Amino acid sequence: METDAFFYQLFNQLPQTLFELLGLPSTRAKAYRFDSVELKKAFRIDGLFVPRRRSLPVYFVEVQFRRTPRFYANLFAKVFCYLEENDPSQEWMAVAIFPTRNEDLVDPRPYEDFLNSRRVRRVYLDEFSLPANLPPGLGILKLVSAPPEQVKSLAHQVIGNAGAAEPAVIELVEELLIRRFAELSREEIRNMFKLTDIRKTRVWQEAHEEGKQEGKQEGKQEGFAEARQALVVQWIGQGMSHKQIARLLRVTVDEVRRLAKS
Repeated sequence: METDAFFYQLFNQLPQTLFELLGLPSTRAKAYRFDSVELKKAFRIDGLFVPRRRSLPVYFVEVQFRRTPRFYANLFAKVFCYLEENDPSQEWMAVAIFPTRNEDLVDPRPYEDFLNSRRVRRVYLDEFSLPANLPPGLGILKLVSAPPEQVKSLAHQVIGNAGAAEPAVIELVEELLIRRFAELSREEIRNMFKLTDIRKTRVWQEAHEEGKQEGKQEGKQEGFAEARQALVVQWIGQGMSHKQIARLLRVTVDEVRRLAKS
């Protein structure tokens, strides 16, 4: 299963997921900017939560789906390379996410001082207990390692709890299931798990209809443009990417950026 691109998309759209995973308030995400960073020494940090306030720690997030003896060496090399290039006195925390313990190292003794410290958290998704009021991001993470017989009911629960973020959550669930069940087409995935095309969701249809009605009432194209701009702002606030919004509104990504800036 290809993971890097998907988990970047997940944490980019639902950044509160990291803090929910660590048992911290989801509102902590507002104090961070999520990024993917290239370092000068040819390292790439796939998930980086950069604090907007100097007093908060920077979070390094790595998702590992196969066992490799270089994992921790690579992770800590990225941490200290980043600190050297930016701010060596910056507080930090590393979060390693595995589907099960089988993907972790059997003998990580060279790194045990760090692994036993407060600076490193290891999360095994199959052992993670879900809260009763399931946040969408945590539900999507659980879908990664959930037994096949539980996937359908969990996917419906995740989407049912999505609220205003429903379009983004449906797309993330769909993308994850396509990666888990690579032998099935997108249409087969939608039929099997009863997923709705994003353009058929109530949120999108109501907003789209509102824009058309406003355009009719004004008798001008500007009416629809204003409604579309409001929709862009709303969806960006819900964590949707420019690319997703462009696909939904059938416009270019540059047009979405223009509307967002306006």
